[in-house]
Amino acid sequence: MSTDTHPQRAGETRSSAPYVSEIPSGSLFELIAAWLLLAEGALALIFLPVIIFTTDADIPPGDIAAFGGLGVCLIVGGGLLYSRWARTWWFAMAAALGAAIWLVADRGLTSWSEVYVGLSLAAVQVLFLLLGRPAAGKPDSLALVSAKIPFRLKVTLVWLATFFMIALFLALSDLDAAWMRVNARYIAFGLVYTIALALGAIVLAVVMALFGALGRLSRNPVAHGLSGFYTSFFRGTPLIVQLFLIYFALPQIGGNLHSLSLVNVLTLTAFQAGVLGLGLNYGAYMTEIFRAGIQSVGHGQAEAADALGMSYAQRMRRVVLPQALRVVVPPTGNEFIAMMKDTALVSFLGVELARAELFRRSTQAGNQDLRRLESFILAAAMYWGLTAIFTYFQGRLERRLSKGYVRAAAATGRERRPKLLSIGQGQPGVGVTPGLDPGTLGSLPEDER
Repeated sequence: MSTDTHPQRAGETRSSAPYVSEIPSGSLFELIAAWLLLAEGALALIFLPVIIFTTDADIPPGDIAAFGGLGVCLIVGGGLLYSRWARTWWFAMAAALGAAIWLVADRGLTSWSEVYVGLSLAAVQVLFLLLGRPAAGKPDSLALVSAKIPFRLKVTLVWLATFFMIALFLALSDLDAAWMRVNARYIAFGLVYTIALALGAIVLAVVMALFGALGRLSRNPVAHGLSGFYTSFFRGTPLIVQLFLIYFALPQIGGNLHSLSLVNVLTLTAFQAGVLGLGLNYGAYMTEIFRAGIQSVGHGQAEAADALGMSYAQRMRRVVLPQALRVVVPPTGNEFIAMMKDTALVSFLGVELARAELFRRSTQAGNQDLRRLESFILAAAMYWGLTAIFTYFQGRLERRLSKGYVRAAAATGRERRPKLLSIGQGQPGVGVTPGLDPGTLGSLPEDER
């Protein structure tokens, strides 16, 4: 056997035919069918104990065992679609049809809603399995198709599947949707006071954290000692205790001193006590964040400021703090998000309903109409949405502050260089780089010629 070889000539680029992997038709449908089987099996196993312990119906043990067995079969069927054995396709098809037939025959484990969900999933699974039959027993094709799906799309599908499971659980819980629609606006009005509490407290916390960090870094014994006591006390006691001390205990100091004016000064509203308590508590934790941010700035920056004749205040204001801000902002944003959720503790101070924050309003509405699950679900959803909004803006602020510190991505295309004329062609010396020996041109790499 002989093989023809051709020597590579100068100026030619050696190339080979690209490897092209053939993906069988229907691989995408086979992949989606596997995901659906795995999701349905996981759904059955996750909600089986929930259904058993939350329903008033007396479910026979045989039905419970069969329902759990079907969930296991669905997971196994979805997993076997990734194997090289083509007959696993029939097992997956039998698992999808068997689950639907059993649900119809048993009329669902607890209600017909389970039958409708099972039939819908089975219909989609069977359709995708039939369309993906050519890809059965070819796991490599599934891997290639999966690699072509964008990562963000996969994450979105996971989120949608999670929301579907939550929605299904809530549907099985017999929620009073009409009550939730009527009271959603009343509960949502508490967001105004929740945001106001958090904004007022974060401003106070930033101020206290800045002075606390400067005190911790100071060599002045008074400043260092006071800042150390402040952080130790407010980090060492619970936030709810601090709120009660500020709201209930401070007026007693003026009463013990028999000073009516002092009583009036120390008697705060629940809103004022909440802002003060949250600000002082989070300021103690953020003190260490600010201290770490200041210490992250190189000593050379401070020395350069001293060489320019700046005072301590000018050095901190113009040189150190602007650079520390980039380090401080991300954890400070996280503290603000946590603070918004901790505003719910202010409700324990007995806030007026007209000025109640989100949790207080949801508690009052739920207790009044005996709809605690619905009210707390609304409150949780609103807290979650509020957190998502501020997380988005925090990310944008971080990206803006990181400009100039994060290296830009490398350019995708090379700069075009002028073509050099071969030696001896055209006018002598034209196209030759000045100071470069023409004899060394051939020894340079191709991209530097």
